[in-house]
Amino acid sequence: MIERIGLIWIAVAVAVLFWPLEAAMHAFAFAKGSFLENLLPSDPDELWMRSLISITFIMFGVFGQRHINEHRTFQERIQTKRLRLQQMIDSAYDAYVAIDAQGKIIDWNRSSEKIFGWPVNEAMGRSLIDMLIPEEMRAAHRKGLQRYLESSVGPWLYKPVSTRALHRDGSSIPIELVVTPLKHGESQDFFAFIRKQ
Repeated sequence: MIERIGLIWIAVAVAVLFWPLEAAMHAFAFAKGSFLENLLPSDPDELWMRSLISITFIMFGVFGQRHINEHRTFQERIQTKRLRLQQMIDSAYDAYVAIDAQGKIIDWNRSSEKIFGWPVNEAMGRSLIDMLIPEEMRAAHRKGLQRYLESSVGPWLYKPVSTRALHRDGSSIPIELVVTPLKHGESQDFFAFIRKQ
């Protein structure tokens, strides 16, 4: 609760402290009467000005805190959706593998563990080529990845492709996969859903 109204309390404190600070400035800096006389001046214009400034501080706190709360709620919704999506990917029947532009694995679900034999903590950050691509296909894979990064053209993208991949034990297994590129900002990633044939 305190976090959700924090800026409002700060604004109220500033609005309240403004009065004695203003009174002290008039009394000691400008030598215009005593502190108590300046704290609650008889001049209606001075009272109106201070009240208006105090209300402005408080309204700033209210609107600022509302914006912070809306932003926090939005971030919580995004996090909830992200977690839900991750749960869906983790429980998918197909293997899910994502790599960055350097070919390093950045995501790996439970089905990937079952099909390829690599637990997620060992797969993350490793080279996809070294882990899953048969040696005779590695040069073509590197060339295709580089061609896509330079031209955004890739014949293996967006459609089911049958090929072979390596299991952790070194055996070759037949698979079908669909690879999709995903660009966000300056980063280029690729993700694939893979099914053992």
